[in-house]
Amino acid sequence: MANRSYLYSLGNRPVSYADRPETISGLSEWPYDVPFMFRLLMSGDPQPCASLVSDGFDSDEPGSKTRLHAISSSFDPGFERVRRFIDIVRPLLLEAPETGRQPQSLLGRFKELISPGRKAATLAAPPAAPVQLPVWLDETIAFLEAHRDRYLLLETVELDTMSEETEDALLACVEAEIARCRHVGAALDALPADIAEAGRQLKKAIAQKCPAPLDAFFGLRLDDDCDSTRNGATKHPLGLQWSDVLYFDLWNRAEFEAHRDER
Repeated sequence: MANRSYLYSLGNRPVSYADRPETISGLSEWPYDVPFMFRLLMSGDPQPCASLVSDGFDSDEPGSKTRLHAISSSFDPGFERVRRFIDIVRPLLLEAPETGRQPQSLLGRFKELISPGRKAATLAAPPAAPVQLPVWLDETIAFLEAHRDRYLLLETVELDTMSEETEDALLACVEAEIARCRHVGAALDALPADIAEAGRQLKKAIAQKCPAPLDAFFGLRLDDDCDSTRNGATKHPLGLQWSDVLYFDLWNRAEFEAHRDER
């Protein structure tokens, strides 16, 4: 199975593995990466917290568990940024796709018709307008509304343990991810208040690397291949695949205590 990042909504900021929330729901998981939308959601006030996925490693000595960290952030400010990002993107999806060919003048078309032996230039088919992306954006808002809670939890321990194993090094990975989440939030906040102008700047920042913080948008795709990492269409997924059924089905407080009482 691929190592993944996991995103949850929940009712508390865990201070320990046993500090379970009253409510918790899965939101999404992503193989080998933390996609853009995860970071935008987590950009409100991200900070280290206890992991609820594991309280240490199987190889730990009894009584000497490795402390594992996740990231906690308030749900509402990140969700508002997601809403704004989608509001900026939607008008861009209605624009006519660029063909890469300059419009031909009437005189130019006439010359093609009357010049003997001159073949009319073959027009490349314009890129298809996104069909699925508008649906995915609508589903994103609806899903997050339905699974709204006070906080968010981003678990990256599976990704972090691919390169690190000590407690300090793993915490440094979490802190680096927190910085990336804040950077994405700052990028959105740096866009103008005017939706049309924000769209123009976003489109530019996606196509060419801009100074920080707008460089956070570079490489994103605003089409139906926005999450197509498997075929190499993008290396920077938006992350619009949502489900409350994740590999790690984390227990709420009642479930955790019931399981502990059974032991």
